[in-house]
Amino acid sequence: MEGKNTALSKHLEAYPYQIAGHLTQEPLKVTVDGCVLKQVQRPPKGEREVVFYETVFDKKEEREEILQLRRFLPVYHGIVELDSSRYLKLENITTKFRLPCVMDIKIGKVTWEDDVDESFKERRKRKWPLRERAGFSILGFLVYNHKTCSYERFMREYCMKLATMEDAERTFCKFMGSVNTEWTLHILEQLLKKLTEIEEWFKTQRLYRFIASSILISYEADCHQNVVSNFTSSNDRTSSFVCQDQSLTDSVIDPNVSPHLPSTSHQQLLNRTLVDARIIDTAHVFTASDTDFNYLFGLENIILTVKRIQKNFN
Repeated sequence: MEGKNTALSKHLEAYPYQIAGHLTQEPLKVTVDGCVLKQVQRPPKGEREVVFYETVFDKKEEREEILQLRRFLPVYHGIVELDSSRYLKLENITTKFRLPCVMDIKIGKVTWEDDVDESFKERRKRKWPLRERAGFSILGFLVYNHKTCSYERFMREYCMKLATMEDAERTFCKFMGSVNTEWTLHILEQLLKKLTEIEEWFKTQRLYRFIASSILISYEADCHQNVVSNFTSSNDRTSSFVCQDQSLTDSVIDPNVSPHLPSTSHQQLLNRTLVDARIIDTAHVFTASDTDFNYLFGLENIILTVKRIQKNFN
């Protein structure tokens, strides 16, 4: 799947919804055909991730566990070479939404490889206290504010302060704060279905052990017919948008009140895809022969958190 296209670099744009990533790695880029380019990391992590995607999306692959796993990953479109660098070309899961809100959740209580020393483990535990208790850590999230017609970014500094399951629940509620109650309940219902499908796969698969990978959640915040917005900046803490309907800037959605939705009936909401959840960051995926309990522990607690939020909204 190797390819080379240096002319492509002139038409790349910065990916506007990135909320996490390695400081030593280039920011994600968006291609003209709407895919995301992720720079291949230094060896051995980078090559490990390339081999993982090449294996899972091999057209000759027939193993049922692998074929099922494809559904939970961004679609892989091969390797692109630009300016002497190599990039994974991946599906952009936010393109289906007009106003995507995004959250990056790292899965697993253990997020290091077997050969690291004890001091490294202790530093990680102190840095991310929620991960030690819940088996997952929220790395960052992006919420659309209908009052200001702009995105609010909650990054690493905010998320490292989260320490309890109650903190996680409040943060998930903040993440869902861009839409009304009815919309939120439909999103949570769809999200639970997707997360449960991933959980069922992990309960039965014996092929891989996922270390320090994430689940990227993206949902649709455009619950108004006449919201039209244009992205203008991706470098600030809050990424600015220009709202064409200024009447929407006078009020922010109250999560306890369902606004009038002229073009979206209840049945349309049921039939519409409002949220997506995919496994990303697979540079630390290793072959295995037993159950990945470390991953399952974190994923089960995420599902439990979403169920508690769903109960509160009901």
